[in-house]
Amino acid sequence: MDSPAATMTPPRRAYWLSVAALVAVLPVTLAVHVWGDVANWRAAYERTPVEAAAGRPVDYAGARWTVTRFTRLAGDAGRAVVLAEFEAAAADLKALGAVPCEVKLSDDASRKWDPVLFADPIVQKMYPETMDMGLCGGPTFAAAEPGKPARMAASFVIPASAKDLRLSITLFSALPAHLSVSEPGP
Repeated sequence: MDSPAATMTPPRRAYWLSVAALVAVLPVTLAVHVWGDVANWRAAYERTPVEAAAGRPVDYAGARWTVTRFTRLAGDAGRAVVLAEFEAAAADLKALGAVPCEVKLSDDASRKWDPVLFADPIVQKMYPETMDMGLCGGPTFAAAEPGKPARMAASFVIPASAKDLRLSITLFSALPAHLSVSEPGP
């Protein structure tokens, strides 16, 4: 009596070989795809802080950064305004100009705030020189004079009850590292 494999026609044999190959390749394909998603998620959300203190320079992302002012100002209606001024000095600031920059403020309750586009009126009144400073990013680095640091500012409107503030400055070329500065004590 002939064995079943001996009586299998070539198209039927090809069908079963392709099913066996699919069973072997599908888990590997899914694993590679999931690994890529995990790596992308980590790059986007997992951050390693480079600790710094206001007024003290620190090397980060190919430049020497200094947070020159980190001030909480009284606001109205249960809110406060935080002004952060910082600068970056590097041999070639224009090279940093092509790198996206992100500035955020967070508190001990894990709330996060983005900078307001236009400075709060209290900032404009108390620190008018900040109106000439750029935001963190390409145009500010490109406009910096050779040999001088790029000066930047960001202001945030937050609830007055927010405590233990942290300023985060991230250049995407340096991910997962980001510059992390704690609010100075009273």
